[in-house]
Amino acid sequence: MSAATGHQPGTPYAFDNDAAHADVLLGSLGEMLDEYTTARLTRIGVAAGARCLEVGAGAGTIAAWLADRVGPDGEVIATDVKPQHVRPHPRLTIMRHDVAVDPMPAGSFDLIHARAVLQHVPQRHEVLARLAGSLAPGGVLLVEELEAQWATTVLDTPDPRAHDVFAAYERGIRAVLQANGNDIAWCRHVHAAMAGIGLTRVETEAWQRSWSGGTGVCLLAHFGSRELAPQLLEAGMAAEDLRLLADLTLDPRLAMLGIPLLSTSGVRAE
Repeated sequence: MSAATGHQPGTPYAFDNDAAHADVLLGSLGEMLDEYTTARLTRIGVAAGARCLEVGAGAGTIAAWLADRVGPDGEVIATDVKPQHVRPHPRLTIMRHDVAVDPMPAGSFDLIHARAVLQHVPQRHEVLARLAGSLAPGGVLLVEELEAQWATTVLDTPDPRAHDVFAAYERGIRAVLQANGNDIAWCRHVHAAMAGIGLTRVETEAWQRSWSGGTGVCLLAHFGSRELAPQLLEAGMAAEDLRLLADLTLDPRLAMLGIPLLSTSGVRAE
């Protein structure tokens, strides 16, 4: 199923789902994070027959996982400002939707999940409150956000310049994200924000693991730096550093620690 709002706004997102390699970038994000996110959702509990909302669905991998879990009596709505990468599923409603400005889908939800979304939205506190208000009593909101830590991610490298290159990439990408209204520290504020709007049993976990060149976080850096190259150069990153980063992130001899994911859940009181 699919649906659309009539709103086609400009968005604050630094990365664009229409970009040439968006499908690969979204796929690398899923490769890096889906293992953890699905384990976290399993611990939270996704019951058969549940009604779920996936905000900023990206490639749709978590939405499809949820749709399998809720069974024939459940429903999952997957939203994105540009949802063309979300694959159809019989229990999945795909909706073009900007969570910052569009009305929330009608009804209440047993689970709402958003990953690497609210950090990009300047109205993140208001959006968080709206998401919490769309929960059914006892429903769970799970917000997962990435922290742009690249300077300390190199674990092993065929080229010692990698440490300086990724330090430069961190400076550049933080500048680009902040220019777009991204709060690069938001991942560490979600816990207090959830408690502040009255959610209960608020819990935060962190996730990282290592990846070799050509996989996971390395591909995220490879294709992310290619898409944002003009902005990174404008922010002061050297063209030679961008070229070396592109080569290293495909080299299987490179080992990197994934950038941190902070995963925060809260429950609406019954």
